[in-house]
Amino acid sequence: MIDREAVLKLMDESAAVYLATVDGEDPRIRALVNLRRRDLYPGASEFCRRQGGTVYLSTSGGSSKVREIRANPQVAVYYCDPSNVHGISLSGRMEVLSDPDLKHALWSDAWSIYWQGPDDPDYVVLRMKPAGAVGWWGTEPFQIEAGSL
Repeated sequence: MIDREAVLKLMDESAAVYLATVDGEDPRIRALVNLRRRDLYPGASEFCRRQGGTVYLSTSGGSSKVREIRANPQVAVYYCDPSNVHGISLSGRMEVLSDPDLKHALWSDAWSIYWQGPDDPDYVVLRMKPAGAVGWWGTEPFQIEAGSL
């Protein structure tokens, strides 16, 4: 049986987060950095891990993904470990946030090539509190109560 800790560990270690949005009638999927990765984002990972299964992503406010989310906030994100055939898809409403404290908590200096700093108005945070969660663990499909993440 897949439990909360196994799912959170997968979220913490996934190489990337795959975000699915809808552009009109067409689905769009793209990979984003996984802010839960302690080896890549030490400060952001501690914040994100304390939030349980809530998903946080960073992006540009002028990006196509933000336009798509504003038009239709229902999204899915996918975390996986292909070598072990582990994966979880979380679905729910994505929010586009520009809260200064949140932006500072998640900021990485490596992003200075994209933004002027954490106060750059084009730098925004995406947040989704999952409403549903389904996945595969080896050969076994599973469903987990999103509220328990």
